[in-house]
Amino acid sequence: MNSLIAPDKHLILLLIIAGAAAFGIYSEHKKWFGKVSGILVTMISMSVLSMTGVVPVASNPKIKVEVYSMVFDYFIPIAIPLMLFGSNLVKIIRESGKLLLAYIIGAAGIVLGCLLAYQLIDLGEGSANTAGIIAATLIGGSINFVTTAEILNFSSNPLFTATLAIDNFAANIYVLLLFLVPSVGFLARFFRKTSDDEQPELLAKEEQKHAITLERFAVSIFIALLVAGAGTIVSPFFQQLFQTELNLSILLITVFSIVLANLFPKSLKKLENTAFSIGLWMMYIFLAVIGAATNLQDILKVGFPVLLFYLTIMLFHFLLLLSLAKLFKLDVYEVVVSSAANIMGPSVAAPMAASLGQKKLITPGILTGILGYIIGTFIGVSIALFLS
Repeated sequence: MNSLIAPDKHLILLLIIAGAAAFGIYSEHKKWFGKVSGILVTMISMSVLSMTGVVPVASNPKIKVEVYSMVFDYFIPIAIPLMLFGSNLVKIIRESGKLLLAYIIGAAGIVLGCLLAYQLIDLGEGSANTAGIIAATLIGGSINFVTTAEILNFSSNPLFTATLAIDNFAANIYVLLLFLVPSVGFLARFFRKTSDDEQPELLAKEEQKHAITLERFAVSIFIALLVAGAGTIVSPFFQQLFQTELNLSILLITVFSIVLANLFPKSLKKLENTAFSIGLWMMYIFLAVIGAATNLQDILKVGFPVLLFYLTIMLFHFLLLLSLAKLFKLDVYEVVVSSAANIMGPSVAAPMAASLGQKKLITPGILTGILGYIIGTFIGVSIALFLS
């Protein structure tokens, strides 16, 4: 079926993609759809447009859409370094306190839960890769989903879109339930009593100090392109060395980004807010194109087993946190915010801490979420290779 907007109408297609990304970001800021992620809003918007024939379907191999190809080829390699400018491991370990401990317990629960779910639930062909990708995204959010899928060559799989849609659905339901945990009386016995410490309000001052400027915009893009270029140049050598078909360029770009962030933490700190904003926007653009690849038949085909896989991991993750909370003297807010950092990353953990009145957990929530960006991809790829 021909789409209303032809594949060669590049500027119009780019306008619609950017519009879907802007709609998702704006809707999340305005809370139009409650707690629903802006990523999900963006993807659904483009899914509706592709399934109704307004824009070309991205998963149709018979149609070449150059705008889609541009986004697939360039946006992720550039977005990853931009979003990892703040991955200063020393700062994460030093400032995250007990939230880091809770986060590590939660990450271990996800790994063990993934191995358990893999034994119980058949995900069909390529199940090892699917399991690894799910583990990666639940250790640090949707950024790891996309990155791990690129490394494992899963992003071209017709089930990619369906799995990502279920990922967003399951994660949103889980986060909604997390908001209820502090008010559930019988769970109080599992946590230490919350103290009412004074909570410093440093976040706004920090953001003002490192505000977005044109200079920081230009330098951030340059550094991201430098890292992406280095990863792309070096990856063929490593692929030949290890005789692998994995997309090592994305993995190397991630490694180079983390090394750079830890070698020059003070310099990159000034660019962090600017770089993250650009990178997040690019990620929304990428996911808008992924939304355009939606095939309803694939979603219905893969839906229930994948959803059950997610729910099994999430349940095991939460029960492990709950069972160890008393032992490690964690309060309910540390457990809830760390779990949000696991499942959805810093973009959800920080506002959750603020909305629960736990401003002291905002910065640790961001830092542990960034740690998820760092380790999630490596753990996900390792699980996929282990299960293969």
